Amino acid sequence: MKKFLIVVAVLYGGCWYADKYVGLQETLVWAKKNPQSEWAPAADYYVGLAYYQKADYPKAQEAFTQLLTDYATGQYIARGLLYQAYTAQENRDWPVARQSLERFIEEFPDHKNKGLAQKQLDVIKFK
Repeated sequence: MKKFLIVVAVLYGGCWYADKYVGLQETLVWAKKNPQSEWAPAADYYVGLAYYQKADYPKAQEAFTQLLTDYATGQYIARGLLYQAYTAQENRDWPVARQSLERFIEEFPDHKNKGLAQKQLDVIKFK
């Protein structure tokens, strides 16, 4: 539990620092220019989360789209697909929301959030 709190504190501090001194948009630009970096997928994901928490859904969707476009696999893909669907729903971008949820269900059939994704897909299926 102590390690988890330390990791959360470090990630929060990193996002705060990036937002205050570097800027979230600049972080996305850096990640796009440095796709070979092991930090780039995490940067895309956490910038998307920061925008999502700020309720800046268009920028959050941009960050999650960049993550899913630049990295076909990785530890952030499942969560990135879900958050892309959430942000697309907030933006009323129904085709992207449906595609994200369908891809999540197809690629991660054993994921713990599959039931949630299926329910969300059923809600927006005909929007």
